[in-house]
Amino acid sequence: MKVDKNGMLVDGRILPRRFSNLEHGALNQINAIVVHQTDSATVQATFNSYNSADTGAHFLIAPEGMIYQTASIKCSCYHVGKLRSRCLVLGPKGCADAVAVKIAAMKTKASIKATLMNTHEQQKSYPERYPMNKDSLGIELVGKHLGGNTYDAVHNAQQYSLTWLVAELAGYFSLGTEDDVFRHPDVSIKNPGEAAAADWMPAGYPLPGSPK
Repeated sequence: MKVDKNGMLVDGRILPRRFSNLEHGALNQINAIVVHQTDSATVQATFNSYNSADTGAHFLIAPEGMIYQTASIKCSCYHVGKLRSRCLVLGPKGCADAVAVKIAAMKTKASIKATLMNTHEQQKSYPERYPMNKDSLGIELVGKHLGGNTYDAVHNAQQYSLTWLVAELAGYFSLGTEDDVFRHPDVSIKNPGEAAAADWMPAGYPLPGSPK
């Protein structure tokens, strides 16, 4: 994988479609990748949203598998949201972070607790916390929210492209495809169905770099 001076990947599998309004300052350290779904049915609908938004990710994968780079990997994007407590994944009894446990137990509005937890978590270093905007890349899969916890199925072509892109980025930035790649709802307060079917290590897929 090659990266040009502007932080755009140079590969025939990736089409540049950069939206400068999605870029918010320098991204000096990349510790992880976060996988999303768009809640839109088409690439064009996502692009229309990006034209007037300040939130979005670095890459967009179409249902037919085409990969678009929508922001420079040298720039931070607003794609993560408010962080969950990684320590509390173990449960309050297994978490040694007394502050996180205290926030989780507070009897107040969920929105207030989420803000307090996010502020607390951002003071930590990765991997003690989940990845945030300032140290992660975002990959969006085109897929509509169908209601409840259900999203559009992830197409086979999207799975292939996601597998290839994650492997390429992980290799370039020395990330672990198991330890440093997350679904959006795992790290932030989002619909648990988002990207639930995404699989960047599916069995039977060609190795990265193999022809399609």
